[in-house]
Amino acid sequence: MKKLTYPLIIGLFILISGCSKAETSAKSAPSDSYHPFMIAHRGASALEPEHTLLSYERAIKDKADYIEIDLRQTKDGKLVAIHDKDVARTTNGKGKVQDLKLSELKKLNAGKGQKMLTIEEIIKTFGKSANYYIETREDENGHLVMEKQLVDILEKYDLISGNKAVVESFSEKSLRKIRSINKDIPLARLLRDDEVSRLTPDSLRKMKTYAFAVGPNAKLVNESVVNTIHKENLQIHVFFDAENENSLTKKMLQLKVDGLFTNNPAYTRKQLDSSM
Repeated sequence: MKKLTYPLIIGLFILISGCSKAETSAKSAPSDSYHPFMIAHRGASALEPEHTLLSYERAIKDKADYIEIDLRQTKDGKLVAIHDKDVARTTNGKGKVQDLKLSELKKLNAGKGQKMLTIEEIIKTFGKSANYYIETREDENGHLVMEKQLVDILEKYDLISGNKAVVESFSEKSLRKIRSINKDIPLARLLRDDEVSRLTPDSLRKMKTYAFAVGPNAKLVNESVVNTIHKENLQIHVFFDAENENSLTKKMLQLKVDGLFTNNPAYTRKQLDSSM
């Protein structure tokens, strides 16, 4: 049996080193510890204009584990950080992102004099000092338009082999496309409300064929939901409606979810510290 010791150790090292930070956290943590991921939702968006450098800088200062970035594609094919399909809510402009060129978007004020950012600008700014949780989506016609470009950017800045990025989406089609391009990127499947109500072991096993985590709205999460997801060896990363985050954060921590999307990482971390 002694002859098997060194190959076994080497094999385990290779297995662990090939997993992402997010995928290995729950496995590597001592059983009596609890350290869920703090995912800064559009940055520290409760404190600074969402998806701006100010918001991301604040999130990193407040020790978020990941900064979250929603992506949309411009008329000239650039990937920019914005949640809404229209720029009206978050800038002083009008129009759909897909109908505007990057040069036009750069003229807009995204709050406090900040400019809209491309995904590459964000990565160039923070490099490997940050971890990135990036949301892809289909365009308004249901087409996949951003996956190859995103993977190229992640590879260019060595964020995949460096375990610095997670890709999330409500679109199974988008995540499967990402997986077909590069199988080493950790993927998280966001869940619509109706999908949460219909969760079964079988549906979760299907998601597990491409994703390591699922993301339901916290308002729908209870002990049964958490247990069902954990029994399938999937992580649960919850997001909040803005008006419910403060009231539901402590409950999510008590349920020991694996990650929380938060508009205020400092607040969430304070709640975690007070619960331990």
